[in-house]
Amino acid sequence: MIKSVSAREAHDLIAAGGMDVVDVREPHEWATGHVPGARLVPLGRLRADPEGARLGQKVIFVCERGGRSQHAAQLAEGRGIPEVYSLDGGTLAWRAAGLPIEEPRGAAATEDALPELDAVVAGNLKELRTKRGYSLDVLAGMSGVSRQTLGQIELGHAVSSLGTLWKIATALQVPFSALLARPGTSELRIFRSAGAKRIAGTDGRFSSRALFHPEDTHGAFEFYELWLAGHGREDAEPHPHGTRENLVVTSGRLVLVIGGERHELAKGDAIAFTADVPHSYVNPASEECWMNLVMTYPVGLSAG
Repeated sequence: MIKSVSAREAHDLIAAGGMDVVDVREPHEWATGHVPGARLVPLGRLRADPEGARLGQKVIFVCERGGRSQHAAQLAEGRGIPEVYSLDGGTLAWRAAGLPIEEPRGAAATEDALPELDAVVAGNLKELRTKRGYSLDVLAGMSGVSRQTLGQIELGHAVSSLGTLWKIATALQVPFSALLARPGTSELRIFRSAGAKRIAGTDGRFSSRALFHPEDTHGAFEFYELWLAGHGREDAEPHPHGTRENLVVTSGRLVLVIGGERHELAKGDAIAFTADVPHSYVNPASEECWMNLVMTYPVGLSAG
């Protein structure tokens, strides 16, 4: 049975522990702040792939006003989840009750900051696709990303997740940076943290910030700052054959699962591995984990 709970009741349930808090809003809404400890699973994705949402046995759904969370709760109840709750009034009621809102610095950029990065990705995707003579249908078949999503990205209307962009880059056989390249060159570049443009994972608990200009590296290597929320997880599909990842943990703890093999890393630990197999970044602790990553590509893989 679905139970609608007030913000205070929801707060007490979450504080008691063992609750899977699932925010079913869209990424741009999530970036404005969310219930602490929540993870992002947009309602559309929950409907399309409920199994992939990995819902817990006790779930409380959250949206902006309470309508979408009710729909999500009905889906969960239909899948046999024993305890299902919906936050009445959503995040608006949560804020009105004076309860804390989490705005992690590693999350996706706010809505005002998104168009610039989306416009860059849109232009690069269209140029790379047309240069190869691929239609949207052909690229959809090669990448596993729907034609509709590809079209929305090319128009600059979609907030692209890391996983989606990796699939597209792999299908186009270009480095990830080829989708992020901005025009213009300079001998000196400063990457200010305050104005950083981040690309988030599908649930908003993992993000990546480029610390390089793609034109400077010619697709030979890429340098990123990665952020992983407490108890967050990001699953990465295999990169092109021969791709190497060189990673150092700068804050927190990390469990890196490579082809099923588990490696535990603490602050200051570094690891280098061939990333052409499935691999996952897992934060086993409640505090944030920060990493620096250098990716190198095999000779012959270019941004053109």
